[in-house]
Amino acid sequence: MKVKMKLIIIAALLLIVTMAAFSVFLNIQLTSTSQTMFENYLADVSAVQAVSLNNYANDVAERFDVITALPAVQAFTSGTHKSGSSEYEAASNAFNSLISSGSLISAVVYDASNNVVLASGASDSVTNASGICNTNAPDHTAVLFSDEGSKKSYGVSIKSKVNDYNVGLVFANTGISNIIRQSKGLVFVVDPLSSIAITGETYGGNYNEGNASSQFTIYKDTVASAGADPSRYISDDGAIIAYATASANGWKAVANQEASKALAASSSASGTVTTIAVVMIVVCLIAAIILIITVTKPLYKIQDTLIKISRGDHDARVDIMSKNEYGDIARVFNDIVDNIIVSESRYRTIIDMSDNIIFEWNLNTKEVTFSNNFNKKFSYRAPSEHFADSFLIKCKVHPEDADRYTADLQKLEKGENFKHNEYRIKNIYGDYIWVLIRTSSILDQEGKAVKIVGVIVDIDRAKKSENILTARASFDSLTNVFNRETIEVAINNEIELIAARKSEFAILFVDIDDFKFYNDQYSHATGDQVLRFTATTIKNAVGDKGMVGRYGGDEFIVCIKDSDSNDPALIAEQMLNTLKAGFDSDSGDHLTVNVSIGISVIKDNTKRVEEIIGQADDAMYRIKKSGKSNFGFLET
Repeated sequence: MKVKMKLIIIAALLLIVTMAAFSVFLNIQLTSTSQTMFENYLADVSAVQAVSLNNYANDVAERFDVITALPAVQAFTSGTHKSGSSEYEAASNAFNSLISSGSLISAVVYDASNNVVLASGASDSVTNASGICNTNAPDHTAVLFSDEGSKKSYGVSIKSKVNDYNVGLVFANTGISNIIRQSKGLVFVVDPLSSIAITGETYGGNYNEGNASSQFTIYKDTVASAGADPSRYISDDGAIIAYATASANGWKAVANQEASKALAASSSASGTVTTIAVVMIVVCLIAAIILIITVTKPLYKIQDTLIKISRGDHDARVDIMSKNEYGDIARVFNDIVDNIIVSESRYRTIIDMSDNIIFEWNLNTKEVTFSNNFNKKFSYRAPSEHFADSFLIKCKVHPEDADRYTADLQKLEKGENFKHNEYRIKNIYGDYIWVLIRTSSILDQEGKAVKIVGVIVDIDRAKKSENILTARASFDSLTNVFNRETIEVAINNEIELIAARKSEFAILFVDIDDFKFYNDQYSHATGDQVLRFTATTIKNAVGDKGMVGRYGGDEFIVCIKDSDSNDPALIAEQMLNTLKAGFDSDSGDHLTVNVSIGISVIKDNTKRVEEIIGQADDAMYRIKKSGKSNFGFLET
């Protein structure tokens, strides 16, 4: 079956099963959790309206602060001012101006004995009502204000001490009325003194004194316990649900409703969900079929092109030239194929032109392949590409290098790399030639080596030059180390080998501190002993890691090979410690020797011998200037 048809069938099954399961599950959930959902809704309404009440009460408090901060009000409340005084008239006019503009319903100023000294706005019966001067009302807290007899609301009152008087203001209750109306009959409001507003027009009294409202009587315990989180009430028969939430400033919003309305909403939603699910199945299935056909068509073209290329047709390309994403994919795909073919051709050309031999060892398939120029250097013809038949196993290694080569090859088989190792291998003419083998491991996503890529470099001429140089080396007769000319030639040979070895080498310029002291204080014979002791110490510290030469007078040159693994700092530190320990001279004196060592690390073959030694010399002089008897690197 084609992938296209499989995708269509899978898409259809997934859509039908998913939508059917979703519809059944959602209907069950709607039915079983309808009351919970509706309770959450009531709780949210209660919490939201509690926030609105909090904001409204805060707004009333802020308006109170603005009004009482008026200069006329501040002047009147700052002392004793009787009716008819200018301060009294100014304050009265300020209140009346605000009342006429609609900001206030009434205002009253009264003394500590609750005696009214100034009243503006509504009738005396209103301004003297206990609500505005209720000593139980917290200062600076908005509460409902109503006539004790008629229970009719006049607004929201707030009182607080201002200078020498108490001031009470009554604001219109439009904010609370709007909150109640916005909830569409679900909410009634309770102020901090437990007075309630049910319709936004009529208010009850204090529930502690009895209240005729059946709603408030039923919910009073719920209201009393309400906090920042909604407090839940449900009647014994489950018919009534209510939630009460308290705001930060003591106002409470109570949302209540009949539970039967939740089930009605659930049934209506269930039918709607089923209808929507069926429509979505049909629409999504049609869209999925169209999408699958559209998407797979260009993929089949790319597949056909890949098959042609794999069969040797390197001219095959995808012919999708539309100006959409598929066209972009086709163009990128064609460009990638072009680049791969060009890169492969360039890669093979470079390898064929190079003297270096490239090989690949696939650790999964155990196959080894060599570049074509292999036959120019070695005569071995492998019967197969298997590792056991490869040149890596069958090559003729010099007996002195065989054990080391075998050990390194075993490490290579475990995914470890050759570490710039040099061996003598028999070439096509039957002669042993020096080669350098470098390798790099290719890892999979888990970090396991899956392929080894290596290069075999012919370093025979440079290596033999190095050996000849060692054999013919001229030594300093006093210290038995290389003389100046020989050490310079040795360094020059290292410069030639650095590119093949892909490693670094370091030059150490060693100068004896205050050498003249030994000749002047003891004798020239003792000075010669110091030179021989210094040369021996340096040779012992260097060992087989490099070469040592006397550059002249009391100066020595050290060449450290593979300085990236043979740390020149450690070698320099060993020299300093041994020399400072000293020796017993022929004169019977125990002499210590201090030296200054400059180090220059060479990473490429672009510098000449004189420049390299000069860099180390500069580093040594920096040590001399900074206190001697130490080592330091050239700062580049």
